[in-house]
Amino acid sequence: MADFSAGYTEGQDQNAPSQEKRLLDVLGRMRNNMAGVYAVHLHLSDLRPSHRQPHFLRMVSRSLDSLAATQDIQVFNFTNSDVALICRNTPVDEVDDAVFRVRAMFNEDPLTLSEDGSTEDRFSSWYDLSQPTDIKDFMEAVTEALKHREEVKNQASESMTTGRASKVMSGTPLTPDMLQGITQKLLEVRVGDLVHRQPAVVVTAGRKQELAFREHFISMEDLRQRIAPEVNIFSSNWLFQFLSQTIDARVLEVLSRLDFTDMDAPISVNLNLSTIMSRPFQNFHALVGDQTKNVIIEIQIIDVFSDMSAYAFARDWLQSQGYSVLIDGLNPLTLCFFDPSSLAADYIKITWGPEVSGGVGTEQTKQIREVVANLPDGGVVLSRVDSEEGVSWGLDLGIRCFQGHFIDKVVAAMASKGII
Repeated sequence: MADFSAGYTEGQDQNAPSQEKRLLDVLGRMRNNMAGVYAVHLHLSDLRPSHRQPHFLRMVSRSLDSLAATQDIQVFNFTNSDVALICRNTPVDEVDDAVFRVRAMFNEDPLTLSEDGSTEDRFSSWYDLSQPTDIKDFMEAVTEALKHREEVKNQASESMTTGRASKVMSGTPLTPDMLQGITQKLLEVRVGDLVHRQPAVVVTAGRKQELAFREHFISMEDLRQRIAPEVNIFSSNWLFQFLSQTIDARVLEVLSRLDFTDMDAPISVNLNLSTIMSRPFQNFHALVGDQTKNVIIEIQIIDVFSDMSAYAFARDWLQSQGYSVLIDGLNPLTLCFFDPSSLAADYIKITWGPEVSGGVGTEQTKQIREVVANLPDGGVVLSRVDSEEGVSWGLDLGIRCFQGHFIDKVVAAMASKGII
């Protein structure tokens, strides 16, 4: 679908009511009608820092939003990483199952070691809001979260005053009213020149490099400058998700012009799960014909967790047609508490970053090595590799496929020597 390295953020409009304030307003309006209402507070702020990374929290949010779509449940994501659910006349078993799935995502974290639902459970707290004592306790917890929110907001204001505000936060926040116009412009503008290619290489015996595939992606910041330079199209995750389906269609339109019978290596493209069974993809599929072996479909892990049944259907169909499936958006530390081999994909992609550049500990290294060993040789791609250190780290763990700016330089050198 896109390159999120420049532009994507979970940031919210700082002028909009906070999730904590919204929750307090909801409780105030409901106070005289609390029959059948209960709340669940997930204490994700108490997870280890390595488990509070944004992509893990997005998995949680997507999982709970899927439940809220079928039940009378409101989900509130606090600034401190906690999540609260307000449930009205919702079967407790269904919510308990959803909380259990979230707990399972972090099953290696000490916070989850207490027994689920026990009086000593530190992962979640449940409140019967028809009981005055529970209402009081829950509102105190929300108020504490709001205080944290205000502290973070004040720190952000100070940062902006001193000129340290992030570039990706600039521009008018995207709103539903803007979406139709921006989507229409996206359908009309030229995008072919914005589609970039980045190679991935496999390191074979003797540290020889071979081209594995070329990923095709749109630089989102370049696209923003073309379609809506004054708008922060990344300010709303859900509105951007809708827009990204149109981006997928335009990327597929560009890729349809390729000659799939004359390629030195497969191509890969990152798509929304919903795009795979859409008409634009079916048109692309018809043009690829019997050359599907030359195409790798990348799917974000948060998309997978948002609808596992849809993922399983799409994966099985893609593989039956000859495509390869790659799961993107993982982190080396993810592998310490989640075995991606259970997703039955052909590849997984994990991101090299500063949090592991100095090592991740003996036990975690052992777990990562075991996960890599359980996947096909060359089936793990280490991306965002910007130095030889990343390659050495990966090779030590059994990883053989690499992608990133350092790899771009390696491939350029190979091309200059006529190796590829």
